[in-house]
Amino acid sequence: MAMTLMGGFVAQAQDAPERSLSLELFGAQNTVGINYDSRFKGNHGLGYRVGVGYGYSETSTIASSSYALQGIAVPIEINYLFGKGRHKLELGFGTSLGYYYEKCHVWTSVGPAPGDVGGPPYFGYADYYKKVTHNTFGYFVFGNIGYRLQTNRGFLFRAGFTPSFNFGDQYGIHRKWYYPYVSFGWRL
Repeated sequence: MAMTLMGGFVAQAQDAPERSLSLELFGAQNTVGINYDSRFKGNHGLGYRVGVGYGYSETSTIASSSYALQGIAVPIEINYLFGKGRHKLELGFGTSLGYYYEKCHVWTSVGPAPGDVGGPPYFGYADYYKKVTHNTFGYFVFGNIGYRLQTNRGFLFRAGFTPSFNFGDQYGIHRKWYYPYVSFGWRL
């Protein structure tokens, strides 16, 4: 009887969903963030990940234009773990929803005024600097292709790529089409 009860507890413990908390750099977190990850059953198969992250990016051009974006986002992902034991292939799909502050600085030239003729080539041209800033909702959709190591003592390591895209609307966040990531965590 005692062996049957003990065997039942071991079987339940093996089927209990694995949960973990991790710190992620880049990837779906943009720059840095914290993730909660859980399996629906055991330490394999279907699961989900929810996080909160901070992102910052800045670009500039030779013409002295610059663009900066920073904000807080919540990535939500459904994923699947393939493999047995500690080493797994992780595939997932999700979206990152956030609130961002955009800042754009642009130097631009305005052509000659109507009726301006003659004079130096720059006659009638005006240069000006335009600064645009605003807060906005933003999103991107991402995939997850990665390696996961989860030790028996609870340490979690993840590394991979998050290909991303948006639907080209006014709220889509423009990123590189893929971002690498690395994550370190602990089983709860």
